[in-house]
Amino acid sequence: MGRMKALIFAAAIVLGGASNALAADLLPYAPPAPPPVEPLAPVAVSGWYLRGDLGVGINQVYDQSSTFQFSTPGGFTENGSGVGPSAILGGGVGYQFNEWFRADITGEYRTPSNYWGLESYAGTVGGGPPFSPNCPATCYDRYSANVSSAVFLANGYVDLGTWWGVTPYVGAGIGGAYNMFNGLYDTGLETGGYGSAPDSGTLSLAWAVMAGVSYAITPNLRLEFGYRYINLGNVNSYGIECANGGCGSNGEESLHFNMASNDVRLGLRYIFTEAPPVAPPLVTKY
Repeated sequence: MGRMKALIFAAAIVLGGASNALAADLLPYAPPAPPPVEPLAPVAVSGWYLRGDLGVGINQVYDQSSTFQFSTPGGFTENGSGVGPSAILGGGVGYQFNEWFRADITGEYRTPSNYWGLESYAGTVGGGPPFSPNCPATCYDRYSANVSSAVFLANGYVDLGTWWGVTPYVGAGIGGAYNMFNGLYDTGLETGGYGSAPDSGTLSLAWAVMAGVSYAITPNLRLEFGYRYINLGNVNSYGIECANGGCGSNGEESLHFNMASNDVRLGLRYIFTEAPPVAPPLVTKY
């Protein structure tokens, strides 16, 4: 009988231990630590910035006129003029006031572009003898030169909201343009006369309107693509000095016109704004 009690007691101990082990196995595991919190990309909504721009300008000439000291019936007739495209290299400094408005001061150089012009005048003087036997009815003058500009503008922009990092904007600017008119030659197509003028420069009022989009490459770096219409103001030459007898007189002639351009530009803008600190991820200990 005593042996039976001992066996029952030993079996109870074994079963109790197994039950405790099984209960331990059935306890829930500790929940895993949460993944680290990814820092949110900070958005630079204010601060000083630097910008750089490259582009091309499709130039146009308008309101051309000339002075001519010959007494010709009807004076000069404009038969056409134009100027080729320019490459644009510029930069500036500005301030992003908030997510809606920014302003900057920019300077740019517009590379020399080819200017051409054609004018005509009556080949007779006061109804008398021909001015030139080669053009008894109409004489033509052809002009060639280079035009380049240095432009400084104060600009303001309104950003119209941001979607997926893309921000459309509109803007306007006003300032000055120093227009350089170099290598001007005048050739009489029928008379064989020719002349040239010293290089000149004219400081004129300039203004612009613009629109485009910017894209946030990083929180502080913007890629910008835009269109701009810019009026560069006046271009004036010095007097054209006749170089031979084909000019018909010792008189001097000068050219005057206005110039504008349709520009397409690509730029980068870096905003000097520190990113706000990001809180470290929470770690729960068990």
